[in-house]
Amino acid sequence: MAFDGMRLELLGKRVALVTGASRGIGRAIAMELAREGADVIVNYARSDDKAKAVGHEIEKLGRQALVIRADVSRLDEVEVMRKRVLKEFGGVDILVNNAGIHYHLKSWDMDEAEWRRVLGVNLDGVFFCSKVFGHEMREKKWGRIINISSVIGFTGTDHEAHYGASKAAVVGLTKSLALELAHFNITVNAIAPGWIETDMTAGTTAEEMKKALELVPLGRIGKPSDIAHVAVFLASEKASYITGQTLHVNGGEAMF
Repeated sequence: MAFDGMRLELLGKRVALVTGASRGIGRAIAMELAREGADVIVNYARSDDKAKAVGHEIEKLGRQALVIRADVSRLDEVEVMRKRVLKEFGGVDILVNNAGIHYHLKSWDMDEAEWRRVLGVNLDGVFFCSKVFGHEMREKKWGRIINISSVIGFTGTDHEAHYGASKAAVVGLTKSLALELAHFNITVNAIAPGWIETDMTAGTTAEEMKKALELVPLGRIGKPSDIAHVAVFLASEKASYITGQTLHVNGGEAMF
């Protein structure tokens, strides 16, 4: 149970959708929401077996799980996902826009398709899901939207201009959505992770990791659970007066 057993008031009330929930940060958030009492829709794009395994783990916790394959960069697929969610659960209370991709490329080696693909998943996906699943939140006048940005959106990077641009744009989108939706009692916040132990960092060399850790005052790489705990807090009633904010979870790597 998260936060040393402190219940975060999700039990028996909330349905959560986590995009890109088959692994890494998304999986950790989905599992933590389930531990705190939410039913969870597990969205994924490619990893069927991993997504189904997450669904089974959620059900073992006594919560309902729905595993749905959909490319969040395609509005038509997001609309189809919404129809299924409406049929099964009647809508979503908590939306975690976690799905993200990246490619290690210099800007001059990047073609248009690579640029558009990363912006499509990392930025368009956040907009499409917020637009589509926000409808029922507005009707109920309650909702939580949590967007996963990155420290790279603030510091930049020397090998992923498309990723940095997308994650910076998520922060701006978060603020605009927060202003639009506040009247409906819907909070919209972002989390900006630093170095987190996921598939995205699995290929990091020992030398690269050493250099990275030199920039982290706490002296360790983060875990997916570090992000999941913050996401669950933002989804709870205890964060009801927080909106339009970006919480930096990076071990002190970047202080703003």
